[in-house]
Amino acid sequence: MSIDLPEVKHFDDFYIWFNKDEKKEYYSTPMYFYKTDFSFDFNDKEKDNHKNGRTKGGGTRYIKWKEDEGTDMGLKQPGTLYFPYVERLGLLLLRFLNANLSTYETAYKDFFYAYGFEILKDIDEDYRLELKGKYENDETYLKETKKIYDNLKEQLIYIQEQITDAVNYIYNINEIEELKPFTHSQRYAVYLIKRKGKLYSYIKNDEVIQDNYSNKYDELGNSADIDLLKKLKEEGMLISMVNTHKSNDISSVCYAILEELSKTDNYPIKKCQNCGMYFIPNSRLDEIYCDYPKENGKTCREHGAILSYNKRLQEKSAYTEYRKTYQQKFGIVNKNKEDKKLKKEFDTWKKQAKDKITKLKHGELTEDEVYEWLQKNK
Repeated sequence: MSIDLPEVKHFDDFYIWFNKDEKKEYYSTPMYFYKTDFSFDFNDKEKDNHKNGRTKGGGTRYIKWKEDEGTDMGLKQPGTLYFPYVERLGLLLLRFLNANLSTYETAYKDFFYAYGFEILKDIDEDYRLELKGKYENDETYLKETKKIYDNLKEQLIYIQEQITDAVNYIYNINEIEELKPFTHSQRYAVYLIKRKGKLYSYIKNDEVIQDNYSNKYDELGNSADIDLLKKLKEEGMLISMVNTHKSNDISSVCYAILEELSKTDNYPIKKCQNCGMYFIPNSRLDEIYCDYPKENGKTCREHGAILSYNKRLQEKSAYTEYRKTYQQKFGIVNKNKEDKKLKKEFDTWKKQAKDKITKLKHGELTEDEVYEWLQKNK
């Protein structure tokens, strides 16, 4: 990061920056919950469903650690600019879009356990958000942060609705025909330009810390000038500039992520056709199902694969093929009533086909055998 950053280990603010080439986003947050000392069961009935982690002070908690989410750097201490959390590009935005913000418990489990509450400091000028560097125990932490949630709940839900509206427009989730010719980046620009209030809020609460190559010194500073120049030329190397966003306004953070995503080719946000949650395809751009695990342990993508398989089976069903072929042949004969040869051929086929179906029902022939016969004798 830039040499202008404060020379301290931890911060009271939320920072996020991006690597589009690797499709990753990095963030730092105090994560106050990870600095408590004693054990507290977040939910007695569900304690066995969570991984037991060790706190800084040695206590045990029943709460999700970062590594439960499959991140590359699941730290049990507050994330910092020098040891940040790293996740897939756009994951914070997706989590916020999909979060159930109707209760403190669901809001915490879906979103705030990962990003902390300092990301809410600037969303309400009339509400002073008080966060401590350390709490007596987890119960006190949960009680105090629930007060924050209760005070800001309606605003949080409103912001989520606004961000959802932005995503629906920028990624044309509803497939509006007149929006299809335009890129995500073009739609993003128009969305903010036409909504002056959102643009003002986004800019006001997003402090961009400019990169200035100073952070590359440790990596490249010992090379001779000419050697470094040759390396850049021969390897086609680009020393990228990475700006950092400092913001305690969740809406500003979401718009910053949206701007980055809108400029990233072949990386669209979609809405799962099974569960309705927002997701970014992992491999194929035409994916229509998300890969979030559900209560039954299966993802929508797995569920979709089963549906597609059953559909293909149904389409290849011997009974379905028999009815379809029968209707086709009957229609042709009915249109050519004077053609006795055609009628005779149809009667012969009908007798043979019914015989195959009867044997299928009695287990004398398999589905595949009957289906193949029907295909050959259309």
